Amino acid sequence: MRDVYYFKFIGARTRQEKADSAAHSRFPTAVAFQDIILDCDEKAFKEGVRPGDTVRQAQLASPSCQIIITSDKSPYVLTSVIDVLSSVTLFVELDERDCGVFLQDPDKPLTEVLSLLDGMFDMAIVTKSRSKFLTKCSSIWVSQKVFKGHKILSSKKSWGRIEVGNNYILVDVEQGKEKTFLANMPLALLWPLPPDVISILYSLGFKTFKDLQQISPSQLTYQIGDWAHTVINCVNGEDISLVNPLTAKLCIEKIVELENMDLDKALKEVAEEFAQNGLGAKHITVTLAGDFPPVVREKKSIRPLYSFESLKSVVSNLIQEVANDLGNFSFRKPSTVSIFFRDIEQVSVRQMFLMEHFTGNRENRRLDLGNSEASVSLESVLSDIEKKYGESVLAWGWECEQKQSDVFRPEILRREKMLSFWDPTRFREGGEFTCPR
Repeated sequence: MRDVYYFKFIGARTRQEKADSAAHSRFPTAVAFQDIILDCDEKAFKEGVRPGDTVRQAQLASPSCQIIITSDKSPYVLTSVIDVLSSVTLFVELDERDCGVFLQDPDKPLTEVLSLLDGMFDMAIVTKSRSKFLTKCSSIWVSQKVFKGHKILSSKKSWGRIEVGNNYILVDVEQGKEKTFLANMPLALLWPLPPDVISILYSLGFKTFKDLQQISPSQLTYQIGDWAHTVINCVNGEDISLVNPLTAKLCIEKIVELENMDLDKALKEVAEEFAQNGLGAKHITVTLAGDFPPVVREKKSIRPLYSFESLKSVVSNLIQEVANDLGNFSFRKPSTVSIFFRDIEQVSVRQMFLMEHFTGNRENRRLDLGNSEASVSLESVLSDIEKKYGESVLAWGWECEQKQSDVFRPEILRREKMLSFWDPTRFREGGEFTCPR
């Protein structure tokens, strides 16, 4: 049985930044990224500073607190911590989003691992389970309680145990008890999901994981597409994702000057690099900078995005969101846009012909199913797509631009939900798109 850990360190980043800068050790210290506190030391914590606060909130809580501004929020800068963890297992995965660390199957007990890390952090909130999703979900949940001043005590639970040491809190969830442990968690802790999908779940009346534990994926597919399977596996503690081996930070960055903006050229270069290496990005971040604090928007996808069309669609929408926010402030003049492509994974590109093996005329083709025949029309194929992914994935346009006609052609929108499909009315033949014969 595998053991997965998630470490949420408090004070580790601040200690590292103090060592790398000229910060005075006598004063309370915190580290900030884009006006948000990432981490703080024990002195600042006792005075009321909390990770997630704004810089202003931190200064109000602790007027003497010195703020170290960083341009990189990822935990890759925790070199001493990473060196120790990588000495006890090959499976060390850094969580850039929430500045934590996943660990799988260490060859030493947790107490020995923490003793090796002695002096590198102030507090560690750790969860042990066989579910990777659960470990991070739990550590974030416990850290939120600690930040609010809740007292955490060692105790036995129906799902496992809580152990509190001098500088750590361990949540140990027994195998087979994951569903019980997760039942009362709020939907906001569904960390693999993008915010818009979580908002949809809230709008449907769901509030906790328990509300979703009795739902089948098919009941959610219409509303949230392929995310339904991820959601159900997560809330039941049945995800089988593994901790990735420690690798170099994999991220592609493109910076475009807005005065001579050539967004298409930059995205084509990324798409070509993805195509050559069989890669795609599941997390895209756009940052607009100028005579104002940087404005950031991000998009997460359940499947890696790799084609030029899909990358352009996502990036253009994110830039438009930022432009809309800045529209009310005419004095703000953006100068550059930075695009980050993260969560880069291998992709398998394969054409899928929805009209494959069809015979007969174009309007009504027949599919040979062994000894029996089933009449399948284009309308039924598209109806099945709408049933699975929702009505909004299809747009029905007219052939004639000037006036309506009785002849129309369905067009699949270039959306992430449909990236695994080719247009069912066309297929590639000799490099050109042609109508099927």
